[in-house]
Amino acid sequence: MFQTMIDRLSNWSHFDPYWFEQKQKLDRAEAEANIKRLGDAITNRNAQTERRRDNSRVAETKRSKGQDLSALKTAFQKMFGSDLTPQARGKLFERFLQELFSRQSIKMGDPFNINGEQIDGSFKFEGENYIVEAKWQDPSTSTGELYKFAYKVDGKMHGRGVFISVNGFSNQSIEAVVHGKHIQTILIDGEDLSHVLDDRISLETMLDYKIRAAQTRGEIYVCAIRQVSKV
Repeated sequence: MFQTMIDRLSNWSHFDPYWFEQKQKLDRAEAEANIKRLGDAITNRNAQTERRRDNSRVAETKRSKGQDLSALKTAFQKMFGSDLTPQARGKLFERFLQELFSRQSIKMGDPFNINGEQIDGSFKFEGENYIVEAKWQDPSTSTGELYKFAYKVDGKMHGRGVFISVNGFSNQSIEAVVHGKHIQTILIDGEDLSHVLDDRISLETMLDYKIRAAQTRGEIYVCAIRQVSKV
């Protein structure tokens, strides 16, 4: 009720000629100035209220995101335990990546098999579709593994791929895949994932930097935090 009355007063435009002109008991210029000050005060108050609400929403979003990342980081660290078989760890890693991408607002599809080819997932980013290979191996990913994935990517229309290997990639395997080839794949390792889990960089920003590095410099294995090649 009070708010309605204030809003009406701040938009008041009728000045009774009897009081303002005939009797000259009231000054119209002064009344208009007072109404303007009231309107300005209401505008400022509403702006402050909206800023407080925005700040509250941002804080809640950060709190929720922090909780999500903390839970995912714990799940990621548990996968380093020695009590898991390679197959069990691989399945957990696939589910972890799906959850991580989802929490970062990038939907990754389920693994699928087509004509004997195992695809660990796929996602759409900035209008382009990417297929995913996820590996959790003790040594750095071999040249053979990268070659096999490059073949999978090359067999798709306008194919693009993201190879994720927790333990990284050897320089030799990267050179062998990149040298003289049409670049269609970017590489992500455990360090990159840790940066996202520590909220040092978003998955979207990391992907954007890696894609631009591949497109503009021909570098498929880079650190988005330090903005340097890992080779």
